[in-house]
Amino acid sequence: ASTNPTDCGINDGTITVTATGTGVLEYSIDGGLNFQASNTFTGLMAGTYNVSIRNNDGTCQVVSPSNPIILTALSAPIITNVTSINPTSCSANNGLITITATGSMALAYSIDGGATWQNSNTFSGLPCGIYPISVRHTDGTCQVNGTDVTLFGSALAIIQGYTTDATCGQNNGGLSVYASG
Repeated sequence: ASTNPTDCGINDGTITVTATGTGVLEYSIDGGLNFQASNTFTGLMAGTYNVSIRNNDGTCQVVSPSNPIILTALSAPIITNVTSINPTSCSANNGLITITATGSMALAYSIDGGATWQNSNTFSGLPCGIYPISVRHTDGTCQVNGTDVTLFGSALAIIQGYTTDATCGQNNGGLSVYASG
């Protein structure tokens, strides 16, 4: 019997061998290179395993007819694109972030580093700020973090600007800017 690793990058798969025989048995999951007294193997990563058993005196090695035992890992989501629209001003809550990601399972999205999640990849009504992007499977596995998105509001608008040329050899030129915000 086997169980796959429960999350991306986690080595917690198991193989339990059930066998009958006379005497005390030893168990191997690497094709008979290494044996142990316990019939349970834990802390396993995704991979291919070949089960063998033998008597503890090294005789009568038997290969499992179920070989190979394959433990599979979950595939982590991949963030392919993040787009954003800045709020119209620093006091407005009308910014937008859209996360595009691919995965082998349904995905959940976060813009607060994984503190809260939603199944929609679009976040609207956002004020200015820094938003750490994360994506995971909806079952809570395989969280991946993207780059932070910073939303800026338009705090200032230049209404008019003009320059005054300097007199030859003098430091008397000028620049004037009129702004609102």
